[in-house]
Amino acid sequence: MRTIGESICSRLLAAAQIKLTGLGFKTAWLICVLAGSVLVGSFAPFGYWPLSLISLVAFCAVSTGFKGHRLAALHYGFALGLFGAGVAWIYVSIHTYGGASSLLAGGLTGLFILLWSLTFIPQGYVLSYLRDRGGWPNAPWMAMTWVLGEWFRGWFLTGFPWLYVGYAHTGTWAGHWAPIGGVLLVGFVVVLLAELLVRQWRAPNHWIPVVVTGLFALSFSVGSLEFVDRAGSLKVAGIQANLDQHTKWQPEQFLSNLNAHTRLMVDLPEVDLVVWSEASFTRFAHQGQASLQQLKDWADAAGVGLIVGLPRADETGFYNTVQGLGLAEGRYLKRHLVPFGEFVPMASVLRGLIQFFDLPMSRNQPGPAVQAPIRLGAHELSLSICYEITDAELVRGTAQDPALLITVSNDTWFGASIGPEQHLQIAAMRAAELARSVVRVTNNGVTALISNKGDVLARLPKDEPGVMVQSVPLFTGQTPYSRFGQSPIIALLLGFMAASLIWNRL
Repeated sequence: MRTIGESICSRLLAAAQIKLTGLGFKTAWLICVLAGSVLVGSFAPFGYWPLSLISLVAFCAVSTGFKGHRLAALHYGFALGLFGAGVAWIYVSIHTYGGASSLLAGGLTGLFILLWSLTFIPQGYVLSYLRDRGGWPNAPWMAMTWVLGEWFRGWFLTGFPWLYVGYAHTGTWAGHWAPIGGVLLVGFVVVLLAELLVRQWRAPNHWIPVVVTGLFALSFSVGSLEFVDRAGSLKVAGIQANLDQHTKWQPEQFLSNLNAHTRLMVDLPEVDLVVWSEASFTRFAHQGQASLQQLKDWADAAGVGLIVGLPRADETGFYNTVQGLGLAEGRYLKRHLVPFGEFVPMASVLRGLIQFFDLPMSRNQPGPAVQAPIRLGAHELSLSICYEITDAELVRGTAQDPALLITVSNDTWFGASIGPEQHLQIAAMRAAELARSVVRVTNNGVTALISNKGDVLARLPKDEPGVMVQSVPLFTGQTPYSRFGQSPIIALLLGFMAASLIWNRL
């Protein structure tokens, strides 16, 4: 019986018999926009990962005959389709919770998509240059430039590392590469496969099927490798209080918000750690000392660790923080802030234009780059707050050998859109990269437990209060990715490109 992968490959090759040579630029551009939007179907909540291959094969096949400005424009078209279909949920934050009109929110969302899609253009120009000037014409230039493009988008203007190809393959055959080189290496393998399929269609070569077969075989072999050791378990309770985002920050709501959390802890079974969501304590730490002391007293009496998300203010500014109480010792200050959400670029110009730019949390400061991890007894815990889970290198560096990863968030900002499910999938990739369990606790969903392989083992229903109590496996040891991060793959790609260009000049 043929495998699913073989069936997909055969169908792709059959569909590719359509003659694309001589295709007009306008038609090619529209196909690229469509291909970009199709890629979104491979991510959560849809999860049809073969669509990533279909999308990339179509893009590669259509764009191969173009170069220079036109190839860059085709990359831009692909990005418009990808971000237009994949991050339109930003509208919900701006309109529903930011106070902007439908027209203004739609305009700002569209402007973001138009501008961020421009980050694909350098990728197109570099690809065109390498195809013309690279000394090795058979090199997988599209796969290489694609990964460098994703890496660039991860840090440019503080970064927006969303909708990377690799995220669609969390838990698939290609996802086995996550502990080796992270999401970028997973994406490289997928784009490489698409590029090889198109090359085989355009110019059949006996070595390409051998490489494709070897790629699949090696991917499954890598999946059998174990890099970490089991180190016991912790009983963890995640508290999802489902606070109303419209009213949670009103001063008179504080006690009601606090009670919404404490009520859920009344009948807790015996646990080691209780985790509240991001900004679950809706008062500045210095203003809520009495309530924090009561929570600490409860945790001490119960003999548990309690992690609470709360805002903090001092003479240096405002901070989005997580505080450990009881047996959980330490504090974490969020380091990677969300542009416009937690700080406003060009604030002197933009503040006052719309309510969204004046939200209290948009005046935050980043925490120190190096912070001691929160501890629970002998265990170090890796904490990340909301958007930080998208920053693979930040999560990797939070603790050297954490027992588990904990991420707290408030995805209420994104309503019933696909954003929270995409966010959960990104957290699952972090679990696979570092081979650690992830406990994810949010205000209204998706609160979940993720295995060290990236599989979602348990989750609470969205938009309702609940408690997730799970025995969470702990691990020790480091994967190759946790040791070296993204640097090796980036260095290899840049080195290969430089060597190819030098070779061409000799």
